[in-house]
Amino acid sequence: MRPDAAFSADSSLEAQRLDGAAVILERLRELECGSCRALAFQRSDWLAPLYQSLAVSLGAEPLAVEIKDAATGALALFVPLMRTKSNGLKTVSAASLGVSDYSAPVLGPAAPKTAAGAADIVNVLKGALASDDVLDLSNMPRVIDGEANPLALASQAVPSRHAAHTLTIETTVDAMIASRGKKYRKESERCFRLLAEKGTPSFRRAETAPEIAHAYAVLEAQQASRRADDGDRYVLDRPAYAKFYADALRDGSANGSAHIFTLKAGDATGAVLFGISHQGTFTLLRISTAQDDAWKRLSPGRLIVIETMRHFVGRGITTFDMGIGSYAFKHGFGIEPQPLTDLIVPLSAKAWPQVMLVRAKAKLRQHPGLMRLLGRAS
Repeated sequence: MRPDAAFSADSSLEAQRLDGAAVILERLRELECGSCRALAFQRSDWLAPLYQSLAVSLGAEPLAVEIKDAATGALALFVPLMRTKSNGLKTVSAASLGVSDYSAPVLGPAAPKTAAGAADIVNVLKGALASDDVLDLSNMPRVIDGEANPLALASQAVPSRHAAHTLTIETTVDAMIASRGKKYRKESERCFRLLAEKGTPSFRRAETAPEIAHAYAVLEAQQASRRADDGDRYVLDRPAYAKFYADALRDGSANGSAHIFTLKAGDATGAVLFGISHQGTFTLLRISTAQDDAWKRLSPGRLIVIETMRHFVGRGITTFDMGIGSYAFKHGFGIEPQPLTDLIVPLSAKAWPQVMLVRAKAKLRQHPGLMRLLGRAS
């Protein structure tokens, strides 16, 4: 940490900015050896390829802010960030670049638990980022590994337009399926029967480097086929993103945090599922299915999710995070959306118009009837 990067506010907290991937990752690894709480997206094994590969390709600058109790030196928060420049504004956002579902700080033992403490946190963050224009922490969960997220308590926080979709299996996967009702159970059983009729079924986690590379190549091909009509809106198959995912999968598979599964009938692959695990939770990142009609009638996406759940429940992982996308197959499992929070803070005067627009949209989302009226008027 550079001596000239230390900042403090009129509070019991002080902040220090860290610049550069190497120093940020080194500090994160030190914190991971202690009692800090974090989500999978703020772990060093996820952020290493993001900072060292994707950020370089996209011209983003890695930085982080570490906030401590000024008297004791105990860690309050460590916030991994990224700086980008667009439309004349320097925006500091969560270290995501579109590949992480959730923004979140790493929580230390001195993390505040009140709105007053959250206000102090925001003040010292603003001091540490005084040379930038806007702080954008979108899609933050309200709870991180069982502890309140203080940034979600800040007065500037607004409801996100996205939601999380998480399911905890209390007993067995079969019991969960049965709880969805007779129709859902029968339909799942029918799909498994059709899978067996198509060829010898197999579900497996890719383990070796060639298996992982082949499974990921099938995932990309299936998703590209499905997204063919999206044009430039679909970016995950672009070289920079493809390299990031390949690196994250390669490194994460080695340490047991990243996983890619295939569902086959004979030699044909009907679905591929990629995700990461951390602290008893598996987070689904990408899922693909074969697009021909013969496979579609089997609902291979549902089947590979069920088999993935069986795999992890047998290994003590019982919480399944399906991510922020609101897809129909998620709701079929009985998952209810869980609200997320955005924290958008202006750091300079020229950022105010953008921030006020974001906050106005967030307020409108709290009044669906008014939004419908405005939509008809436009």
